Amino acid sequence: MIKFGIRQSFENIEQIEDRFSNLNVPAELALPYYWEIYQPIRPKLGEIAEKIKSFSVEILSIHSVQAPLTNDEFRIWGKEIADFARLLNVKIITLHPNNTNKNRTNQEKALENLKYFNRLYQNEVIFSIETFTGNRRVFDPDEIVKFSLPMTLDTAHIGDNQKIWHLLKINKENIITVHLSAKGNNQHHLPIDNFCKDVVKYLSENKWDGNIVLEYLPEFHSQLITDLRALEQCYKLEQ
Repeated sequence: MIKFGIRQSFENIEQIEDRFSNLNVPAELALPYYWEIYQPIRPKLGEIAEKIKSFSVEILSIHSVQAPLTNDEFRIWGKEIADFARLLNVKIITLHPNNTNKNRTNQEKALENLKYFNRLYQNEVIFSIETFTGNRRVFDPDEIVKFSLPMTLDTAHIGDNQKIWHLLKINKENIITVHLSAKGNNQHHLPIDNFCKDVVKYLSENKWDGNIVLEYLPEFHSQLITDLRALEQCYKLEQ
């Protein structure tokens, strides 16, 4: 079964009521992107979870802060976010594969850290690696497949649509979240286009089970719920 939602972010605790209290669609909760903005809310994650639960909004997944997966600090902040997810009864946490000196040591450290969390949470929480291209990412999309890691497939981060189709066809079982948006020549995370709709159709026809999250640039946020409802309707018609 596919669940549809939108990305909903915040940068400080004061924004939470405004962003979540009247939200009537499921959401991926995006923690502050930058480490320096995330730091002040770290001690308040429990309070934030209780506040969000009081609004009765369905949280599909957590989008983590951007921070390295390649050092011991990941075991500290990763556990904090995993415990935050558990407070919200959320299983999936999307991680960014950080830029690093691409070598075997750094990659092995990231894999070791991910295995540590697998042992710690026994599948109660799943860390999913988002697709980014670039030679310095600790895991590029092909390496996410190579190491059989849970994948968050972002359709705007991969320029070649044929590559996206390839990943869908060879790795469908390990894709647990799709971040869905279109891309232009100079912009990413644009409102969905026909290619995005074709991706949803393919996943629906192949009985894929996971979350599809619309992720748009701020100037297009007013279209999120309209596009979400349209996708939901198309999906229902195909069932």
